[in-house]
This record gives sequence, C-alpha cells and structure tokens, in this order.
Amino acid sequence: MRDYLLDVVKHTLPLSAFSQLRIDCESDGTSISATETEKQLVLKARTHAPIPEFTGTFGLPNLALLNTLLNIPEYDDTASIKMVTKQTDDTVIPFNIHFENAAGDFKNDFRLMSQKVIESVEPQLQMRANFPVEFVPSVNSVTRLKYQVSAHPDEKVVQFDVDNGEVRASVGDASSHSGSFVFQSGVDSSARYSFAAPSAFVLGALNMAGDKKIQMGDLGIMITVDSGLVSYDYIIPMVTK
Repeated sequence: MRDYLLDVVKHTLPLSAFSQLRIDCESDGTSISATETEKQLVLKARTHAPIPEFTGTFGLPNLALLNTLLNIPEYDDTASIKMVTKQTDDTVIPFNIHFENAAGDFKNDFRLMSQKVIESVEPQLQMRANFPVEFVPSVNSVTRLKYQVSAHPDEKVVQFDVDNGEVRASVGDASSHSGSFVFQSGVDSSARYSFAAPSAFVLGALNMAGDKKIQMGDLGIMITVDSGLVSYDYIIPMVTK
C-alpha cells in the first residue's frame, strides 16, 4: 500500500489543485478521481491492479500531510502501514490509515473521509468528451514549451491550434509579446481544433514521472501519464483566453 500511496501523492500534490481525492474500489482495480475548484483540471486515474488493503469508497484529504507521513524515515519499508476499518450498522468502512514503525514506538493515524462525505464534496463526474488527436510528446517539445512559458511569465494560458497535420503552441499576446512553435507534427490532417489551456496544469501534468500520451479534441486536452502502477488522466478543459 505504501508504494501506491507514494505514487498517488507524487502525481497529485505537485499540481496544487486538489483538496481531496476520491477512491472507488472495485474487483478489477481502484479508481482515483478529483476536480479542481474551478473545474480547470479533472483527474481520472486507475490502478493496473486492485490495491488489496483498499475497500469501498472513501476520500483521501490533506495530501500534504499524507506526503509528510509517507516520507518520515521511521516509516520505511520495514514499517507497518495499514488500513483500519470501522463497523457502522451492517457495513465495514475504511476509517483511517495507521502508521507504525518497526519498533512499534512511533505511530500516526491519518483519518480518511467517509463515503457520505466524499460523495458530497467530490461527486463522480460523467464527462463525454471526444479526443481524436493523439500523440506521444517528445522530450524536446516539452522542453520548448517550458521555454515559451518561462519567456512570458504573465501569460497564464497556452494556446493550441491543430491544423494541417500540425499542433502549434502559442504563448503570449499577439498584439504585444508572444511566441509560438510546432509542438507536434504528423497528426491527423483533417483535424481542426483551437483552444487555450492553463499552462501551469499542462506543464504540471507533463512534468509527472511516467510514460506520457496527449489527446486533444473539442473539450480541450487530456494528458495521460502511466507510472507503471497507476494510469493518470489529467483532463484540462479549454478556457477563455
């Protein structure tokens, strides 16, 4: 469980976008979802295999605290990190995550959000989006995007234009200072899309560790990062520039 928790925190906390994560456990895998307050970023993730210790539906709050606990040296691979459940009526529900070092003399309890609470603050979103343009971004393209964003620090969005088999990225105000470059070539020549997305979330997702894939369409952009344990879909809807 520790490896999964570390992986999930590493792929969510740096974005500074989510107050809590919703966990839904099924027989064939565990789903993780979250929505940024302004709905400028939606996370849909799924583990490649079920997490044995996880059960039911619950919430992970306070990701910063969870990250701190997971990185305390006392809680290394020899420590005990386990799910504690609680009996409520006829149902057994996840209650907290108990941390205990190998010696048993250093302990912490991380309280979970109940299903009722997490469903009220993080309802499941039914998103029907079409992302027909798909490609694997090169390291060079991501680096060049970072250059353009850093050159225009006051501009908070990046413009993507898909046309003539190319994806062009632009940052800045065309009436003043701006920059652009070909982000990807060789995509579907019949595709025509134009949208802006928050650059912090685009780069934040592209900075995550794992194999990456980008999809674009009428909603905006979806960046998939596969860490080996979990496949994360970062859905970034278009915004008004």
